[in-house]
Amino acid sequence: MEWFEELEFENNPFNLNPLETDFGFIGRDKEAKELLYRIISGNMLLVEGKAGTGKTALLKYAIDNFKGKGRVIYVNANKLNKRLNISNLLKKKPKGMILLMDNVQYLSKKNNERIKYYYDQDYIKSVVFTTTDYSLVNFTNAVKNRIGRNIIKLKNISQNNTLKTAKERLNNNKILPDDVLKQLYKDSNNIKEFLINCDLLCGYLVEKGKEKAKKEDIKKIPKERIEEEKEKETEMCLECDEKLVKVGEYWRCKNCDQYCTGCGALIDDEDEYCPECGAKFEEEE
Repeated sequence: MEWFEELEFENNPFNLNPLETDFGFIGRDKEAKELLYRIISGNMLLVEGKAGTGKTALLKYAIDNFKGKGRVIYVNANKLNKRLNISNLLKKKPKGMILLMDNVQYLSKKNNERIKYYYDQDYIKSVVFTTTDYSLVNFTNAVKNRIGRNIIKLKNISQNNTLKTAKERLNNNKILPDDVLKQLYKDSNNIKEFLINCDLLCGYLVEKGKEKAKKEDIKKIPKERIEEEKEKETEMCLECDEKLVKVGEYWRCKNCDQYCTGCGALIDDEDEYCPECGAKFEEEE
């Protein structure tokens, strides 16, 4: 039985998957408001922040606000095959789409030019890019000009808001007292690591039959477990909410992605062979 079930929680309160939680943005209200305003205004917007600061969760917030209108397409550039022509993804969608491009530092300059073309032709209403570092992105000057000052820079959430986040998720359960939460905050580089550490510590406490944590219990969390949790991938599609499947080294959505069933590389309609593993595709009858 999972630790949270022992404490009579319906789901894990420290779940990192933004699709599986209903918790709000404590400390991110200003950024969330700015995001929606820029999308409605039809702008190009860049969200910049280090890993674990909530960039993908912010995109999930946008999806929740607009996907009911069938107007959102989410693309994680880190999962794209470098040879893929992104036009082949966009041309299958209706006009006026909202494009959410995660990890744009992995996108080629050519594909950035294609996004600009679709945006200028009104096939895309607005674009939100996310990146860990603006200087790493292969943006053309034209794309940079369209972004202009529409940049949201995410910093680590303050200690006060981080502790509020934990208390909200625990629904006032006292298993993690304030002094323990403050120490976990100091030991974590960002909100993602903080939530991972909270999850693992609660699991340890339940396993040992303890009702409340002490600061010395934090040292009992195996470091290898922390690293394992940090490396876990989101296993749900942000676009259609369906569970992803692991194909090769990639996580793919059977509904939204067109990919090689052998290695998982994304492919175009025109491909006869997989651009990564070289497998020949059988023609459909």
